[in-house]
Amino acid sequence: MRNPRKAYGMAKMDWAALLSAERLRHPKAAKGEVRNPYQQDLDRIVFSSPFRRLANKTQVHPLAPNDHVHTRLTHSIEVASVGRSLGAMVGTVIAPKLNAPNITADSFGHIVQAACLAHDIGNPPFGHSGEEAIRDWFGRSKEKLQAAGIVLSAAQGTDFELFEGNAQGFRILTQLEMHLNNGGLQLTYAVLGTFAKYPRASDVPRDKSYPGGKKIGFFDAERDYFAAVAAGVGLIARGSAGQHYWCRHPLTFLVEAADDICYSIIDIEDGYSLGYLSFDDAMGVLGPIAGKSKDDLKKMHNDDAISLCRALGINNAVDAATKAFLEHEDSILGGAFATSLIEQTLYKAAMKNAIDVAEQKIYFSDRKTKLEIAGAEVIGGLLDMFVDVVIGLQKVGFDMAAFTDKAKDRQHERAQALARLMGRTLTAPKTGYEALLCVTDFVSGMTDRYAVELYRTLKGISTNV
Repeated sequence: MRNPRKAYGMAKMDWAALLSAERLRHPKAAKGEVRNPYQQDLDRIVFSSPFRRLANKTQVHPLAPNDHVHTRLTHSIEVASVGRSLGAMVGTVIAPKLNAPNITADSFGHIVQAACLAHDIGNPPFGHSGEEAIRDWFGRSKEKLQAAGIVLSAAQGTDFELFEGNAQGFRILTQLEMHLNNGGLQLTYAVLGTFAKYPRASDVPRDKSYPGGKKIGFFDAERDYFAAVAAGVGLIARGSAGQHYWCRHPLTFLVEAADDICYSIIDIEDGYSLGYLSFDDAMGVLGPIAGKSKDDLKKMHNDDAISLCRALGINNAVDAATKAFLEHEDSILGGAFATSLIEQTLYKAAMKNAIDVAEQKIYFSDRKTKLEIAGAEVIGGLLDMFVDVVIGLQKVGFDMAAFTDKAKDRQHERAQALARLMGRTLTAPKTGYEALLCVTDFVSGMTDRYAVELYRTLKGISTNV
């Protein structure tokens, strides 16, 4: 690993290391494989259960009545498509300089595409409001956990109080899916490094001056895995010696750009489809990005005009973001680039306007607000119930055999029943921290509808099982 004392901006990351095809916990490459390693990663993500569950997770609008509105799955597929274009366009310029026959423009495209495809894989039910609900529950439940004898280190406690879908996503990819506790999907270092939008542990102070330091990107349980990825791709250490905090993988800026482009533009299209925005409102936002006015499109049906502006807007933003990356490549490789790519394009103001309009007229709609409040109640209620399993396990020293013995009292019997519902998610934890992670794995992995229905069933509100 690079010397953590070396200041970022004084060293440069190296493309040969950044594109490492070595796999986490499985360094040997398959023989006779036609797909490049990054395409293999892409396929592993596509066929994973957590990716499939994104079909019924909120993007912006919880439990939307309109099937045309985006879910986390459709959003992720679209972000991956944009990301592949960004990666390939950047790779067309960079790959020929590397003197590496196995690295092509498509290699760059597939790395970014795979990371984009997984970028929301750790999001809990009800989107960002679901993350906030988990944080809130742990923030106000410290005394309950302490009274039950659940002891957490400072870093372990902040994992839950700062719960992040990004960190949960890294946990899914490297621990939970396929090879349990042995590298997960065993993806390449290049894809895992590119996936990590926030290469910072929860016990490292938030860094508002750098985009990768605003949130957390991995939990204490995955600290060693992340350090291995950082060393494998040669990320520059950021912050003081010994801190688990790094500069971003350069291609992460392309993942972020793909996400920014899609949600900024497509949220406006969804807002129009749901009736939150008029045609004039939507055109006022999308027209400047697409380079079209209402008069240019007056012969088209309004719906088609909005769709065309969405397509043209994405294309223009992709071209601009690619140009920004190539112009700032040296700064990005040195870890000194400290903005998003979109902020370095001529569409900066227009994209900000899209976000502002969405916040004013879409994100705070009555229906969305009511469902998010209800979703927070559901998640908090489920945590109240399933943390009883952790308390029950703590009483028997996390001895699963003793825990599953014949119930001695009703409270223990209830905890056993809840443990059965958790199934394989409860993986013989040895500590309170590991047991709480099993609970957040279980709850955050639920789809919106399953979370609501399970909560209603366990509360006796519904018997629809």
